[in-house]
This record gives sequence, C-alpha cells and structure tokens, in this order.
Amino acid sequence: LLKARLTLQIYRLIKARGLTQAGAGDILGIKQPNVSALMRNRSGSFPVERLIDFLTALGQDVKITVRPTRKEHGEVSVVG
Repeated sequence: LLKARLTLQIYRLIKARGLTQAGAGDILGIKQPNVSALMRNRSGSFPVERLIDFLTALGQDVKITVRPTRKEHGEVSVVG
C-alpha cells in the first residue's frame, strides 16, 4: 500500500509538471521504460527507499512519522 501511494505521488508530480517520460527519467536517474512502468503504477521493481529518492529528486521533502495509535492496528498514510 505504501509503495502504491508513493508511486501515485510521483505520477501526480510528473503530470503536474508536464514532463515527458524521458524528461522524468533524466530527473529520476532511470530509463524511460522504467518511468513508463511507474506511470502505470507498476512500482514492483523499486523498493520504498528508491521511490522516496524519486520524490526528493522531484523536489519534495519526505517525512515519515511513527506515533502510537488509539486503534488496535495502526495505518499508513501519504499526505501530498
């Protein structure tokens, strides 16, 4: 779920900036076919750490907060 949410943020940033897949690849340091896979929400080959690297390369600060929950199980959220 975390990977999907991070990938969605990357997708939104690329679209909002009007970047081509090749242009996004230059910024992210990956080849265009890998950007294409990201844009189709196929982030399986990228670990969470790499997705975070992509977000920082796109000029985003990434903050991970861990805190106690009042529920039985905690949850993960990505705020953008």
